[in-house]
Amino acid sequence: MLKKKRGAQSLLPKKKKQTAVMLNKIHVPSPATLEPPILSKLSVPMRILMVIDQLNIGGTETYTLSITRELIKKGAIVVIACKKGKLLEHFLGLGCPFYEIDFVLDNYELDHENHIKNLQLLKSVILSERIDLVHGHQIPSGSLARTAADQMNIPYVFTVHGAYYDKEFLDSAQKNSTITCVSPSIRRLLKSKGIDSKVIANGIDTHEYHAYGSTYLDHFRDRLGIPHFATIILYAGRLSWEKGEIGEEIIHTIDAMRNNGYPNLHLIIAGGGNKQEDIIKLATTKQQPGFETYIHYVGEVMNMGAYYSLSDCVIGTGRVALEAMSCERPLIASGSRGLLGIVKPENYEKAWDCWFGDHDSDKKLSRALLTAHLRKIINMEPKAKSHLVQSAKKFVNDRFQISQMVEQLIDIYRQSIQLGMEDEHKRIAQQK
Repeated sequence: MLKKKRGAQSLLPKKKKQTAVMLNKIHVPSPATLEPPILSKLSVPMRILMVIDQLNIGGTETYTLSITRELIKKGAIVVIACKKGKLLEHFLGLGCPFYEIDFVLDNYELDHENHIKNLQLLKSVILSERIDLVHGHQIPSGSLARTAADQMNIPYVFTVHGAYYDKEFLDSAQKNSTITCVSPSIRRLLKSKGIDSKVIANGIDTHEYHAYGSTYLDHFRDRLGIPHFATIILYAGRLSWEKGEIGEEIIHTIDAMRNNGYPNLHLIIAGGGNKQEDIIKLATTKQQPGFETYIHYVGEVMNMGAYYSLSDCVIGTGRVALEAMSCERPLIASGSRGLLGIVKPENYEKAWDCWFGDHDSDKKLSRALLTAHLRKIINMEPKAKSHLVQSAKKFVNDRFQISQMVEQLIDIYRQSIQLGMEDEHKRIAQQK
């Protein structure tokens, strides 16, 4: 058992391509020079400041990248403020102005020493980039972003991506802010804490995630050193906290299955996090020197479509689940809150509601349950498996297209900006 843890026509006018800007030399602006702008009208095009902790490879970060790409397609200007990471080049490739602000230390904890300086830096970005709205996603950057937006009289939107945010932060984030979340179960959780929110599903670009051809997959398999007779299980996710523990459980499960009737099983693990070294150490202990390597740790990778397509079964949750189904792969959903199991038409609505086991679940992950679901996938008849993956791809195409999700997000942006302008006009009128 796991341990418990702590389209439519463009709505926005087109504009010439943005030029990427990087803030290399940090100068702390004087608070006295940062006068809040008066929101007399909405900028054309809309100017959004995205604030996250760091550009790591994870569900929240790839969500931010996806909506940023789509917002730019629809004519918005998107500015990024965060600590550098592996996704930086992807944002710069979109033409996003980038401001390097180290909200967190290398251990992902808040940089208390530079808290005030980082706040002033955010306010200077809002002013110099003529930002209409700030969108936050994580703690601690989201807390600083809310304070900066509030002090600069700029609307603030915060997206709740999981069940791990503390109530004190959410209570403060709700003041003068709009809260969105990515699943119905998170909305219910927030409502139970007295916090109102709007659900906007995590969307993906289904043209980006598709099944690869067999010729390339044979080549890719050879590059990874995996024999052609192997049955490949893929686990992808952030290897931290519960999801790191899931990775450890999967290693134990695959090892046991190889010794009990499934000797051709191979496991690929993709991701990084604070349990990464534990995962690597465990994989090493399971594989005897001189014998076949059957656990392949590939780290944080961006060409996930190839890894999904290569696998015979994917284990994952959240965005990984959507991406795997879009690549026409059988999926066993297992996330922070437990095991949903094989995703199939009869449990699609439940899977969406609990975000594929990441936000809620009736069952806890165990090696026995995971083994049972893996056996069902491995022994499934080809016709049944084809029906399973084609139905799943249609479900993703119909419900989780990124363009549709961003249309909803733009509506929320506009509503928030309009309310902000009305509040600003009231404030000015009261001062007369």
